[in-house]
Amino acid sequence: MESQSKEFWQPYTGSLDGNEPEPQPQYPLSSEEAGPDSAWVVSRRSFLRATGFTVAGAGMAGTALLSGCAPAPVRRAIPLTQGIEGQIPGKAQWYATVCGGCPAGCGVLAKVRDGRPIKLEGLPGHPLSRGGLCAVGQAYLLELYDSRRLTGPMLDGKPTTWTAADAALLPGLQQAASNGQGVRVLASGLTSPTLRAQIQSFLANFPDAALVEYDPVSVTAIRDAHQQTHGARQLPWYRFENADLVVSFGADFLGTWIAPVAFTAGWKTRRTPDGEHPTSSRVVMCESRMSLTGSKADTRWVMHPGEIPHAIGRLAWHLAQKTGQAVAGLPRDPHRMDADLASLADALLHAKRHSLVICGLNDPAAQLAINSINQLLDNYGHTLDVAHPMLAWQGNDHALAQLKADLTAKRVGALFLVGSNPVYHLPDGHEWAALIKALPWSVSTAAHADESASVCRLIAPDHHPLEAWSDAEVQAGLVAIQQPTINPLHNTRNALVSFAAWQGTPAAERALVEHYWQTTLFARQQEHQQPRQFWNAALSRGFATVAPVAIELANAAPSRSGMTGNLESGDLNAIVLECYPSIAMGTGEHALNPWLHELPDPITKMTWENAVLLDPSRARSLGVSQGDLVRLSVGDRAVELPAYIQPGQHPNVVAVALGYGRAGTERFADVGPVWLERRSWQQGKVGVTVEPLLPVSDLRTLHQKGVQLAATGTHRPLATTQQHHTLETPRALLPPGSVKRPHVHDTTLAGLTAWIHHQEEHHHPSGDMWPADHVYEKEKWGMVIDLNACTGCAGCVIACQAENNIPVVGKDEVIRGREMHWLRIDRYYREDSDATLVAHQPMLCQQCDNAPCETVCPVLATVHSEDGLNQQVYNRCVGTRYCANNCPYKVRRFNWFDYPHQDPIENLVLNPDVAVRTRGVMEKCTFCAQRIIEARIAAKAQGVPIPDGAIEPACMQSCPAKAISFGNTVDPNSSVSLAMASQRTHLVLGELNVKPAVGYQAIVRNPLNDHGGTHG
Repeated sequence: MESQSKEFWQPYTGSLDGNEPEPQPQYPLSSEEAGPDSAWVVSRRSFLRATGFTVAGAGMAGTALLSGCAPAPVRRAIPLTQGIEGQIPGKAQWYATVCGGCPAGCGVLAKVRDGRPIKLEGLPGHPLSRGGLCAVGQAYLLELYDSRRLTGPMLDGKPTTWTAADAALLPGLQQAASNGQGVRVLASGLTSPTLRAQIQSFLANFPDAALVEYDPVSVTAIRDAHQQTHGARQLPWYRFENADLVVSFGADFLGTWIAPVAFTAGWKTRRTPDGEHPTSSRVVMCESRMSLTGSKADTRWVMHPGEIPHAIGRLAWHLAQKTGQAVAGLPRDPHRMDADLASLADALLHAKRHSLVICGLNDPAAQLAINSINQLLDNYGHTLDVAHPMLAWQGNDHALAQLKADLTAKRVGALFLVGSNPVYHLPDGHEWAALIKALPWSVSTAAHADESASVCRLIAPDHHPLEAWSDAEVQAGLVAIQQPTINPLHNTRNALVSFAAWQGTPAAERALVEHYWQTTLFARQQEHQQPRQFWNAALSRGFATVAPVAIELANAAPSRSGMTGNLESGDLNAIVLECYPSIAMGTGEHALNPWLHELPDPITKMTWENAVLLDPSRARSLGVSQGDLVRLSVGDRAVELPAYIQPGQHPNVVAVALGYGRAGTERFADVGPVWLERRSWQQGKVGVTVEPLLPVSDLRTLHQKGVQLAATGTHRPLATTQQHHTLETPRALLPPGSVKRPHVHDTTLAGLTAWIHHQEEHHHPSGDMWPADHVYEKEKWGMVIDLNACTGCAGCVIACQAENNIPVVGKDEVIRGREMHWLRIDRYYREDSDATLVAHQPMLCQQCDNAPCETVCPVLATVHSEDGLNQQVYNRCVGTRYCANNCPYKVRRFNWFDYPHQDPIENLVLNPDVAVRTRGVMEKCTFCAQRIIEARIAAKAQGVPIPDGAIEPACMQSCPAKAISFGNTVDPNSSVSLAMASQRTHLVLGELNVKPAVGYQAIVRNPLNDHGGTHG
């Protein structure tokens, strides 16, 4: 660790003398450097084509020119002679449906313009997700328009028809049954009760049949532990909104664990340290790598993965001793942090019934100890809901191992893969590929020819969820309807329809869903008298509440049986590989989504690949720096990844993100301007798959012991945005003894009063070089971002990209510092004692009153509006970039190239309310001016002022933590005015007197044993 500092900082990877390497060539390029397709080498014909004069130019050139050109395509405009009921051309419609981005099944509203969905928003009023949506949910829309999706069924590697596919499959199923072989369905992420019922009905036709489920990140141990302690193999619903103290052992509940959007919404309700008597919940995180939850924890303890089960056992032991209750099998040898664990036990007992202890390890003994801890604290029924358990994540590792044994023994004649990709997800994927190939019949419902589908005999591609009728029951008793927002773009078929056809009862997909709802689900509710009323109400609302299916012994007190595994510490000197799902890629399900590839990881700020994360001391011992390639080997299996030096990580842990190295990502090597030279490190797949390095066992884990590390002596640049557009001079370049201005303010709950008093002593300058202040009579739009609530999840970044047609630039351009995101999230570190604290700060155009960009533009392309917006007029902009150089917040983006918009299917995602910018103009955040205009028109039509809360910019609407307030600051009673008046609110670089319209509220931590320290 470096010397302690009270300042937030960002790791600096440049040269200490301030001379940065210049990876990009000088511009403009010569024709030899650029190549024939260069955007910088423009012929007269290209110029005419670009300016819309192609036809006229061809006419003047005569027949000789025409003979060398392809004929222009014939386009016919067919007028809509009869309107569609309920639709107004150019007017958006909203459909309540279910997000299919992950098994969490958040409620969403799909915005549809002229028959095509163009934006997804969180569903307001949804009991779990509460209107929030994560980055994956926002980006999931782009996958609908992926032109590489399969356009129809494939049989033995060749396109076929659905009739032919069914005709070939059905005799094969009969043959398997007559041969005494079984039929299996291997599913992942199965949350639809209708589809589950349809699969079970299909399997009932065979004497030996079963549905097997697995999850890429397994929670089998949690379900197994509750089978032993509660008599039911269930996953409780975790109610963070009821928890005053949360203790997590490696469960990244704000990032990727189980249902992060819902958990974030619940956690946020206890994190509002305002008013006369501010209060805040506490989060204690015990982990080996820096996770998103760890970055927001009030107290964070860094532990080796091998000692976490021991720490859980000792915490249970301390609680048992303090409550006088016996729990067999707990470790008696002290943990190295035993005093801290004893203090934590006291804090948990103080928060009894309002505490929550969770664990992310797939370890049965650790999960049994977790159950005992929560029972000792009387948390069941308060912060753990077993009456309404989680119905997603129903994977069973033991059943998966049995399925592999059955396949090996030739006991299976037909295997159906539903939403599953075992060849990629499982560490023994190559063995699964051979087993699937050897089957008489194998069927996949994948939308692409992925690693598993490509070895199946039949690919029966399913609809994209935005094209399909289905449903979801993520939590017992809460069911949601998934309705289509567009007609299927290809000749795909809903898996519901496929399984109905394969059992000889073909039916339409809506009829199948509606029938299940009006029969099975209708009987579980009492609000409506008629099935049709129940269906229509749920369709309009998006969800319905019904009685959960009774689970045997679900409400019984858990037994305190002894632990069945080892809770002692392992070899803490051993280097352990820890794999983890990333915010963007998850476990690889979205590896064909370029929005997510270019999203900077909230912790590492890396894009377009994964890396091996090393503690600084481990990196020094290996002699590697940022970007040096490291060989990671386990036995005879090895991969090479670039090194990323990560503060706050255990020195004996190397961490690598899952979900990379997917088949089909080779196409992204060409993302970006066509003239760029393709580097050797850009070829091939995006990132490296590390799943094969994990152990093969009946209980899957994301940790591997016995890892060997070696430097390869080679280097390649990382596409990381950590130092792009930074507000500060890197700490290594500051003169000795200098003090940096704090961009992020933070304090503790106990020190909040003293911190507020300290802030009041400092005033921003009042002098003004402008002739007069701007006068706002009706409206001045402003924003306040609560950094205490912001988790850095980056959902707002993708929401802004989807709303405002922001292009993907590709890895090479990101390395050059030219990503186009209008909203970035700056991540800062601060060292406090032995802890590494993290702060996330969303940064966007501040819409300054005294905007420095406006004073330097020679063509008045950036001007101030009467309602306080800093406007960017694309028609006037000539690309001098003076405004970007003069912006202290570094939030303006220059569009260096005409990024490709040539795919007619993928272009359907573009928002028609926002211009698609051309090359050579400056662009930046507009506070979603199109939404302001829409609200103004609606209010004018009604003859009323714009109501407070009527306008939600895309970033605000997406935020699961509701960390953003927006509105009219002229109205003193508006939510944004009240937030701006908060004593926690400050202006970033307010001392420059540029008068930004964005305020930031300070972080208030509530650590254990807080004695009132204050910072910033």
